[in-house]
Amino acid sequence: MNKNLDCFLRTVRQLQACHYAQSPFSRTTRRAFALGVDGPKSAAHSIYPRRLLSYASPCRLQSSVRFFSQGTLSINTDSTSANEQKTADALLDDHVQGPDLMTVAPTQLPSGFLGSPKEVRSTAEEKDEENMPQQFFKDLQKCTSPSDVLDLASKFPDAPKYASNCLATMWTLTKKLSEDQKHYERRLMFEHPQFSQVCQCVMQEAKYMWRDDLAYSLLAVVKLGVPQNTRLVQTLLRVCQERLNEFDDRCLSVVANTLQGMEKSKNVEALQVGLQLLVEQRIPKISNVLMLQNMMKGLGKDAPLKLKTKLENKILYHIDQLTVPNAQHMFTLLAEMNYRSVPILNACSNKIIENISGTPFRRLLNILRSCKDLLYRNSKLCSAIADYAASVFYMWDTKQVVLFLSAFENVGFRPVDLMDAFAEKVTSDPECLSMKDLVTVLRAYSSLNHTPKSQNQEFLEALNSVLDKYLPKISDVDLLKAVYSFCILGYFPQSALKQLLVDETLHSLVAAGQIFILTHILP
Repeated sequence: MNKNLDCFLRTVRQLQACHYAQSPFSRTTRRAFALGVDGPKSAAHSIYPRRLLSYASPCRLQSSVRFFSQGTLSINTDSTSANEQKTADALLDDHVQGPDLMTVAPTQLPSGFLGSPKEVRSTAEEKDEENMPQQFFKDLQKCTSPSDVLDLASKFPDAPKYASNCLATMWTLTKKLSEDQKHYERRLMFEHPQFSQVCQCVMQEAKYMWRDDLAYSLLAVVKLGVPQNTRLVQTLLRVCQERLNEFDDRCLSVVANTLQGMEKSKNVEALQVGLQLLVEQRIPKISNVLMLQNMMKGLGKDAPLKLKTKLENKILYHIDQLTVPNAQHMFTLLAEMNYRSVPILNACSNKIIENISGTPFRRLLNILRSCKDLLYRNSKLCSAIADYAASVFYMWDTKQVVLFLSAFENVGFRPVDLMDAFAEKVTSDPECLSMKDLVTVLRAYSSLNHTPKSQNQEFLEALNSVLDKYLPKISDVDLLKAVYSFCILGYFPQSALKQLLVDETLHSLVAAGQIFILTHILP
């Protein structure tokens, strides 16, 4: 009988040990809650799959260990104190050092353990505790403004554990707003009583966050407009410095991109230097072109020439892996780095020319602007872009065509078909040009020395009629630019010339010229 009772008691102890090891306090279970009921499958509905994973600070882990030891290990406490300490140390070390997913093994409890029924939580309470993180993240995805996120955080007692998720969601919600809406939402956010509590929690738990939580928290705080000299931002910068070696390539690119939009300070510069050294060490191991591009964007023009050269060689080594979007984006990245790599630009140009059809307007415009910044001239690339622009000209509005003409003027390339087609449009509908568009169009046609093959006089007269319309409100400098462009094209606008030669206008231009010399030339 005693043997049967002893066997029964051991079985109960083992079941209770497994129950506590797999309780909602375990990291694996918490992460499953954060991802959703179905684990990784539901993560696709989140903003950032790994960003929505929760974490718990060592203080919470320690408190759970104390509850576990003090509330249940009431028998043979002397013989089990060493095991309790090892369990606590293992949990703390696992949280600090291992940011990746891990499974917590069931803890073997000593003999003589039998929990009291009053100390064991009921099944209903456990289910409520398990459902709380699930419900929090479901409600978080339904928020439509930063204030909604803060209101939600004030309702959940465990919300401080998800402070980094709250910040990331708030930043994501503000990205697509207009400037006026952003200003209004930020004011409401800063005035919300829960915002200071979220920031305080982020400061306290920065050292114990997962590496990606830390990187995205810094990004979100900066993008949300929190002043850089605040304790919150400076704390995150210092913790990033301390934990820089823990960051993977993705976290490094996030931190690097964040630093690009920050003002220079001691903590920012120290983190940038450490980032550059770490990237230089890891370049040989990076084989993903997209990750290399993220590094290039984050390092920017402040990166040392030696590091830029290493990145160039690594890109050339993987040049065959470049996709069309990679090739299009490479122009902008090199311009941001202020690094003219002709081999990379030539390879990307060939890729773009082969796949020019269907390229969005904004990407083509950025390519032309980057060519101007990098002093890169590729006639085949410019011809391909010009021909494609002429073929889809009817789909663009006047503002888009004017931007393209200005970009071609800056690179010194004359898109004949596009300029002829636009001249016909202006001749038939001069009212489509605004005052700013008029000055830009005149400058482009005069700089590129282009006159339409047919209806040249009609085109110039249409432009002159638009100029006469804006004479009462055009500035003296813009008037001078317009008349100058007309004269180069061989046309003399009478009304504009009369207004330009008025003494008052001439004195104003002389004064403006002196100011320009003092502010732009003499310094």
